[in-house]
Amino acid sequence: MNPWRVYQHWNPGKLIFGPKSLNQLTIETPSKDIPLIVTDKGVLKAGILEKLIAVLKGGGIRYHVFDGIEPDPPFEIVEEAASVYLDRGCTMVIGLGGGSSIDGAKAVSLKVSQKGDLREYGIGRLIEGTLVPVYAIPTTAGTGSEVTGVAVITDRENKIKRVLRGTQLVPKIVILDPELLESIPPKIAAETGADALVHAVESYVSLNSNVITESFALSAIRLIARYLRKMVANPADMETSGQMLLGSCLAGLSFSNAGLGLVHSLAHPVGAYYHLSHGLSCALYLPTVMEFNLIACPEKFALIAGAMGEDVRPLSIHRAAELALIAVRKLFSDIGIPRTFSEMGISFELHPHMVDNALAAVPTTLNPRRADRDQISKLFLAPSQNLED
Repeated sequence: MNPWRVYQHWNPGKLIFGPKSLNQLTIETPSKDIPLIVTDKGVLKAGILEKLIAVLKGGGIRYHVFDGIEPDPPFEIVEEAASVYLDRGCTMVIGLGGGSSIDGAKAVSLKVSQKGDLREYGIGRLIEGTLVPVYAIPTTAGTGSEVTGVAVITDRENKIKRVLRGTQLVPKIVILDPELLESIPPKIAAETGADALVHAVESYVSLNSNVITESFALSAIRLIARYLRKMVANPADMETSGQMLLGSCLAGLSFSNAGLGLVHSLAHPVGAYYHLSHGLSCALYLPTVMEFNLIACPEKFALIAGAMGEDVRPLSIHRAAELALIAVRKLFSDIGIPRTFSEMGISFELHPHMVDNALAAVPTTLNPRRADRDQISKLFLAPSQNLED
């Protein structure tokens, strides 16, 4: 990190943390407001939406529900939700669920507040003025979307994920209630937790990191390394789910300011082409990209190893850095993250557009090691091979 570089750090709105913090929603929501709850069928089936509705009814707050969010929501779904918002006279948006629901809520806020095609913002159009308020209530511990000024929306026609960016997208109120995670399936806990670790690692080694983001990132790595296995084993444990929520949030605070790296540049095209969850796509590429990046910043990887619980005191910087990679692979193995496409029954084929998209992605410019077209192609192909530890 250049000590003479000038940088800015954006913080989110109000964070409310703790068991039953969902009950604080009526205090934070003006009685005249009519929220549109943007969520998905899984949250509905798990009974979490019912808990939110009970709180709103208890506070005399009118509301409407859109529960049609899909994983990596496409523009078409966002536009459906925006139509419901406008037809029902809503005045704010609540994103309830994982990153897809929260990103969907942000995109709805943008759509109903700004003129023009929403897709234009996914190709660089700047957000101007204010947006209707977004409240974020995560039910997974992974994406960190509750504290970021980005929303990832899928462009189905072009098989690419578009990123909407702007500080106006940062949610005004964030509720981190560990009780909402008690029914999360182990597979979802594993993939979203892996996503949080990717955010922390990539933002920590980002060329755009600074002392604030690095502190958030290392704290996130410590929490995730300590609690992710426990989260997959027993998400109903309040301490475990609470600490993972904090780890995910800290990682979000880090990457929303420092940016990400090649893992995300690779994961977005793979997710769009092969319909993998974002967390799984990222987890597939984290060990590969870490190995690629080791020579660029071994001191940072040595500190990552220490944050993950490895004893690096008697080791050289380079050996300690290698332990970070080993620790990540062991963690992912323990929680059931596959290492190859073949383990998932996917016959991977690298499309030229995937390489083009990765080369053009913003995270590629922030990766600590520069990568050319051939290197990116090799990185894409790594999980299609049976690698040995």
